[in-house]
Amino acid sequence: MKRSSRSPLQWLIALVVGSFWFLPILILLASLVVAGGLLYADAAGLSAWLGAQDWPFSMAGKSAQELASTLVGVHAAFLTLYFSITLLVLTLAASNLGIRLIDRWIARRMTRFTLGLLLGGLGWALMTLWAVDPDASGAHVARGTLTALLIYTLLVIGWLAAALHDLARAIHVDTAVAELGKDGSADRGFFQETEPGARPDFAGAPIMAVREGYIEGIDFDRIIEIAQEHGRRLRLDIGVGRYVLKGEHLGRFEDHRDPESCMQIARQFSYGDFRADAQGVVFQLRLLVEIGARALSPAINDFYTGIACCDRLGAVLAAQARAARQPGWIGGRVYLADHSFEGLFAHPIAAFRQAAADYPSVAVRFIQMLGRAATICERDEVPADIQKLMIDWAGQMRDHAQLRASLDADRCDIAAAYAAAAAAVEEKRSRA
Repeated sequence: MKRSSRSPLQWLIALVVGSFWFLPILILLASLVVAGGLLYADAAGLSAWLGAQDWPFSMAGKSAQELASTLVGVHAAFLTLYFSITLLVLTLAASNLGIRLIDRWIARRMTRFTLGLLLGGLGWALMTLWAVDPDASGAHVARGTLTALLIYTLLVIGWLAAALHDLARAIHVDTAVAELGKDGSADRGFFQETEPGARPDFAGAPIMAVREGYIEGIDFDRIIEIAQEHGRRLRLDIGVGRYVLKGEHLGRFEDHRDPESCMQIARQFSYGDFRADAQGVVFQLRLLVEIGARALSPAINDFYTGIACCDRLGAVLAAQARAARQPGWIGGRVYLADHSFEGLFAHPIAAFRQAAADYPSVAVRFIQMLGRAATICERDEVPADIQKLMIDWAGQMRDHAQLRASLDADRCDIAAAYAAAAAAVEEKRSRA
């Protein structure tokens, strides 16, 4: 049975590992270890052996110090340049696409790895400069360390060119929309495998949120264990992605009045102060809607980006519909009442409809994508209520867009798009 929502400990580990600075610091530490190993090799005879070779390896201590000092300046300049360009590009992109995308941009492995390479090079160069003795010869010149650092610097120059190109592509609106759509379609962490059953309405001890914030994960396995230990059932009424206040109702523990047990269950929820990528498809959906709504605002008026968001929303709808599960029981003890397809999509879909209503071309595309997603769902044997829900959303888009349209031709196009979508779904049903 799949229970993939993160526990508080897993969420904390993911937060640390996923931190922007985790990979750069890891690479910096690795570079210092490599530099230390090379200095040891120089002391063991590598520097003396290189000194016995012909030019350019037979450098003297003074030349080695000048080279080390130059490399320190080069890596410091590279680091400053890349960091400054990154901040400038992200600032400009955030003003056009949305501030909430910054977390995704700086979390890109290419960005973090590049910053790690530059930090590692600077640390390596500083360590080498510290070790070189300009008045000595032999091992104290650290010829092996300097040679390896020079090769590393040349590789970093080539990598930096690729990294700057990747940064420019990363903040392109089409790239952002495509990546959000792919991530939202691939995420299967929202829905849990449930066993069908009626919603229990027992009157038990309330489970209260221990703090305010967005629920980013629930340790279902531990909650099931607690319920089994007490031989009781419980119902969870609020799930991942919802914002709760401290003390707000999360669910009920059946006929159990032990406040410590309820508090123990409440501690299995992990909370975030703001929406973040750790929430998976819950956050990615809202980013797609935010990009689309911003593009369709009078200040930007970019309906092509709105259409691109329609396409990706349709793909996410179809993918999540295949994974969707009805509210039900997990482990025979815990009833999930808030992990439904409608609960995941209703608010983002309504927000996008409100933004797209003034653009007939976007409204038509949105209706078409809802119909196509519903048709694919029918073919993959997704419950009929989800198909009906998507057609209902298409009907709401039709009504809203027709109300705002100023031309009869636009109203006819919107009505025709809805009729075609509804007819396609009905035809599929009749064939089944």
